[in-house]
Amino acid sequence: MSQLLQKAVDAFGRIGRLSSGPLARVNIAMGQVGGIVHLMVSGLIQAAMAPIVGPRRLWLKQLFPLMSNVGAKSFPIVSLVAFLMGAILVLQTGEPLKRLGQIQEVPGAVALALAREIAPLMTAILMTARVGASFTAVLGSMKINEELLALETMGISITSYLISPRFTSMVVLVPCLTVFAYLMGMTGGALVASAVYGLPYELYVSKSIYYLTMTDLTSGLVKSGLFAVLITAICCHFGLSTEGGSVGLGRNIMIAVVTSIIAIIMMDAVATGWINNYIL
Repeated sequence: MSQLLQKAVDAFGRIGRLSSGPLARVNIAMGQVGGIVHLMVSGLIQAAMAPIVGPRRLWLKQLFPLMSNVGAKSFPIVSLVAFLMGAILVLQTGEPLKRLGQIQEVPGAVALALAREIAPLMTAILMTARVGASFTAVLGSMKINEELLALETMGISITSYLISPRFTSMVVLVPCLTVFAYLMGMTGGALVASAVYGLPYELYVSKSIYYLTMTDLTSGLVKSGLFAVLITAICCHFGLSTEGGSVGLGRNIMIAVVTSIIAIIMMDAVATGWINNYIL
C-alpha cells in the first residue's frame, strides 16, 4: 500500500514538474498568440472605422508622421537592398544559363524571383528591423512610463489612437515599397546584365515584361499586405505587454523582431502554397 502511495506521489510530482516546465511554456505561447490575434482583429477594425467615426483629428495627428516614417524614410534602404539583390540574382543565375547557351533568359528568371518572393520578403524583413522594432520600442516605453495608463484615464482608446494608425500606415505603404523594390531590383539586374554579359537594356526590359504576368505581381503585393499586418500586430503586442523596465523593453524588442521574421516566413510558405494551388 505504501509503495502504491509513493508511486502516486511520484506521478503527481512528475505532472507538476511538467506543468511548470514545457506545458507552462506552451500556455504562455498560446496566450501570446491569442493576444496577437485579438490585437490584429481589433486594430484592423479600428483602422477601417477611424476615417468614418471617432476622433479623426487625433487619428490623423498620429497617422501622417507614421506614414512618413514607414514610407519616405524607409525608401532609401529598401531601394538600396533591392538594387543589390537584383544585381546578385543576375550574377547567380547568369553563369549556369550562360553555360547552357541561354543567357538571354536571365531577365525572366530574375523578374520572376523578384516579383514572387525576393521583393516582398526582403521588404518585409527590412520593415520588421526598421519600423517594427520602433513600434515595440515606442509602445513599450509608453507602457513603462505609464503614458498608456494616462491615455486610458483620459478616456482615449489605445487601439484607436495608437494601434490603428500603425496598421493603416503599414498596410498602405509596405505594398508601395514592394513595387519600388520590384523596379529597383530590375534596374540593378539590368545594369549588371549589361555590364557583365552584354545584354542590351531593351532586351532585358522586353524579356522581363514577357515573363511577368499580373498574377506574379499581385501575388507579391498580397503577400506584402499580409506581412504588414503580421509585423504590426506582433510588434505592437509585445510593445503593449512590456514589463520589467529597460531590460524588459530590450527583451521584448528582440522577441518581437524574431517572432515577426518567423511569422513572415511561415506566412510566405502558406501563401505560396495557396497561390500555386497546393493548399486549398
